[in-house]
Amino acid sequence: MSRTLVFAGPTLSSEQIHAIAPAVDVYPPVASGELLRLPLASGDLVAIIDGFYFQSGAVRHKEILALMQRGIHVWGAASMGALRAAELAPFGMRGFGRIYEAYVQGEIEGDDEVAVLHSSEEMGNIHLTEALVNIRYACQSAVKANILSFEECELIIHTASVLPFFERSYAHILHDAREQGLPEKSEHLFRNYLVQEAPNLKRQDALELIEALRTPPEEPYEPPIAMPQTTFVRDWSIFHKGTAIDEKVVISDVDMMTVCQLFSEEYPSLHYNVLLNALANVAYRELHAQPRIEKQKDVDDVQHNWFADEASATDIVARYIAQQCSLRLDEELPASFLKWLRPEERQLSCTQQLALLGVRLWQEPRSLSWHKLMIDYLKASNKCSSFINVVLQAHAFNEVIQDQ
Repeated sequence: MSRTLVFAGPTLSSEQIHAIAPAVDVYPPVASGELLRLPLASGDLVAIIDGFYFQSGAVRHKEILALMQRGIHVWGAASMGALRAAELAPFGMRGFGRIYEAYVQGEIEGDDEVAVLHSSEEMGNIHLTEALVNIRYACQSAVKANILSFEECELIIHTASVLPFFERSYAHILHDAREQGLPEKSEHLFRNYLVQEAPNLKRQDALELIEALRTPPEEPYEPPIAMPQTTFVRDWSIFHKGTAIDEKVVISDVDMMTVCQLFSEEYPSLHYNVLLNALANVAYRELHAQPRIEKQKDVDDVQHNWFADEASATDIVARYIAQQCSLRLDEELPASFLKWLRPEERQLSCTQQLALLGVRLWQEPRSLSWHKLMIDYLKASNKCSSFINVVLQAHAFNEVIQDQ
C-alpha cells in the first residue's frame, strides 16, 4: 500500500494535518538528505510544506528529482514546498496555493519570502518571526478592509523587507515603521486587525495541499524527463542512510563504518578484500570482453558477485594488469612498479604484487563507491551491531558534553 508523507512544522501542526488527512505520516520540516534516507517506493507521495535551510542544509533539487525518477509523487506548498515546486515545476513537481503561483509568475523571488524563525519541535514550533509573504498578505488584506492606506501598506512591507528574516517580528517591523512615519492610530488598528483576523497565507496554502491529499494519485508518478543518477546523488544517499534505532535516532552507515576503521584490527584486510573483489569483477569483464560498467545492473553485479576465494580474485586482477601493461607473471616486476611496494612486499609473488598494486592504485569507476561496497559487506557479514553501539555511546557522550 502506498504511503503519504507530509513534512511540516511551524506552518501546520500534525493535529491540524491529521484532522483533514488522518492516514498520512507527518514528519518535521525536511532537511537535506531526509528524502534519500527514508524507505520510499514507487507510488508513494511526499508533500513538502516546511523545510530547514538556516539550521541545516536545505533539501536539494536533485534529491526531489531522484524521488520522482523512482515513481514517487512530490507535492509542495506554502513554504519550502512552494519554493521547490516552483523551481521544479518543469520537471513535474506539483505546487499548490497562491505563494507557489507567485513564485511561478515571478511576483516574488527570494528564498527569504517564506523564511521564519521558530522554536524547536519539542517547544511546539512556535513562530518567533513572521514570513514576508504573510506580512505582505496581511497588509494588503488590511487595505481592503480600510484599516491601512495603500501608502501605509507599502511602508510596512518595505520596512519588513529590509530586515533579515530572523528579525521580522511584527513588534520590530511596526516599531521601525513608526519611526519612518506610520501614524500611531494606523499601527493600533493594524495590530488589532492582526489579532482578530490572523491573516495567514502560508496556512491557507498548506491546507489546500492537505485537502488534496484526501484523493491521492492512484498510479505511480511517471517523470516526463529521464534523468540519470549522478555521483553526487549516489554519494548523498550513501552518506545519509543508516540504521533506525527509533523514530528520532538514525545511526549513519558511514559513522558505523568509521568506527570499524578506527577500532577494528580486521579493517585493513577487510578493506583490501572488498576492493580486490570489486576490481576482480571489473577485470573479469574486461578479460572476457563483456560490456563496460555503464548500467545499474552492471554496478550491482560488481557489488554483489564475490569470487570463491582471495586467490581467485588475486589471479584475475594480476592477469588483467599484466595484460594491460605487457608484463609476464613469471618474471620480476620492473623497477617502476617495485618502487610502489614496501620492502616486505617485494618478497611476494609477482601475481600477489600486481594485485596489491591494483587495489592500492585503482581509481574505481564513477559508477562505483568504495564506501557503499564496504558498508554492504559489513551489513551482509553481521559485523555492524557492535560498531553501531559504539556510535550510540559516542552520541550519548556528546549530549552530556552539550548539556554541560
